[in-house]
Amino acid sequence: MTATVTIDEFLACEVAVLRALELAGKRCRGRQNGNPRQNRAHANGVPDYLLYTRLFNADTPDGCDRLLDGAWDHLALVLPGRHAMYEACDIYVRGLLVRREPHTRDRLVAALVGHGE
Repeated sequence: MTATVTIDEFLACEVAVLRALELAGKRCRGRQNGNPRQNRAHANGVPDYLLYTRLFNADTPDGCDRLLDGAWDHLALVLPGRHAMYEACDIYVRGLLVRREPHTRDRLVAALVGHGE
């Protein structure tokens, strides 16, 4: 089943995705093993929402639970009752974290439209 996503819904989801990636990036920085100076060097000049692409975070989608704790709370406030949309965003972000790929609008659109509601 496919879904229709309004521009307002898409923008709310995109902001929530960027927030989730920012939270995950900050948590990745906090859980790095080894030399803190080396960890800062890997992250030097990298925005928080992209830190996960440089630092270890998780090897599996289930391994992202701690990184994403509370990440979707604001999306639920802005788009109440859209559980399939929250799930689509969560699955999308977990995939980015595991593959260490940056977010793109095209991939988010595909995730939202492909997930259905």
